[in-house]
Amino acid sequence: MHDTERPMTSVEALLQFARAHVDDAAAQALVDDAARELSGRTIVRPEQQLAPRRFVLRRHKDISGISGVGDVADGVLWPDGTASIRWRGEHPSVVFWDRGRVSVEMIHGHQGATEIVWLDEDDEQPATPTVAGASLKLRRVLEHSLRRPVPCPECSRTAPCSCGIERTEPRLDAVLGALAPWLNTGAGDAE
Repeated sequence: MHDTERPMTSVEALLQFARAHVDDAAAQALVDDAARELSGRTIVRPEQQLAPRRFVLRRHKDISGISGVGDVADGVLWPDGTASIRWRGEHPSVVFWDRGRVSVEMIHGHQGATEIVWLDEDDEQPATPTVAGASLKLRRVLEHSLRRPVPCPECSRTAPCSCGIERTEPRLDAVLGALAPWLNTGAGDAE
């Protein structure tokens, strides 16, 4: 490696490995699926023509006695699956939900007392290419490594902890470790 070259990231290594076994579209789909599973968000690329969707939170019954009834908040579901909400009223605020619609419905739905009303149509999204060229064994190794518990870099616990440390890099290291036979030998040798 030259002084001007930077080390390859785990994502770049996974993409390079996948491209050795399947076409570019399938390799990118595999990496995007892994990123979505690791981070909970969809990667949106500049060339994709995806638009945010607007919605309102319509409250039919005010459980808390604070917001009132009617359209109590304006929201946006972003193309990566996250959501943001701006509350209406005398004390407005903004909240962002990384898990998007799931979190909005769980936190603010109040078991049907509040509903999401879409202001924009749901455009049909293009189908994600499948990784048909990858061997079944390779797919199972990747699937298993994505579900394997990863220790927290701070406290080393594999269960959820209060450190709040991101575990993406250790997860990618676990995936690359599971794929090491294919990375080091080639597709035919690891089958």
